[in-house]
Amino acid sequence: MLIIPGSGCYMGVSGADDQSDSVPESAVFLNQVHSNRIVVNPVGGETADGMIVDRHSRVPALKVADCLPVFALWDDFAGAAHAGWRGLAGGIVENLLQAVDQPLRWFITGPCICGDCYSVGEEVRNAVIRNDPSAGRDHLPGRVDLRGSAIRRARKLCGEQFKVAASGECTLESANLYSFRSNGTAGRNILWLAEIERGEHIRQLND
Repeated sequence: MLIIPGSGCYMGVSGADDQSDSVPESAVFLNQVHSNRIVVNPVGGETADGMIVDRHSRVPALKVADCLPVFALWDDFAGAAHAGWRGLAGGIVENLLQAVDQPLRWFITGPCICGDCYSVGEEVRNAVIRNDPSAGRDHLPGRVDLRGSAIRRARKLCGEQFKVAASGECTLESANLYSFRSNGTAGRNILWLAEIERGEHIRQLND
């Protein structure tokens, strides 16, 4: 669990270990296909890789292995996006952030394969860095930094007005998380953004 300071929200994580958070019953999932499509207030099961929901009423959730889970908070809305290399190259971060006509308050990234571990071919690397504000300077040779690229894209679009919360955990290096790159697992990490219940907050403080 990652508490987002001052937001009243937390990012929950259910992975491969026994310390996983409990997935809320109200979590909404999409049929993720590595697209750049965003849907608004989904009922669940829509074919898309990003969603916008009303805050305080829905819990946006994602299933990922090594791809980057992205969440966004505005005053009245919450968003989520499944940002693998195809999604980033296709502009899913930009599509998510442009879908809401309010100032972005928080940009939140969950665990993914890190930029040191994510080795890719030149075609994939070029597709990701094409619209990356760093133009590839912040990606190691033969590798892609999903998290860094997503944050840079958000800054380019929304400026410096919002706060960033990032889990630095690498799925490939962690024994607590599923990683397709590690062993070809069909397992997926589940991540979601939800309001903090008072009891949850107390337990977190006492951990």
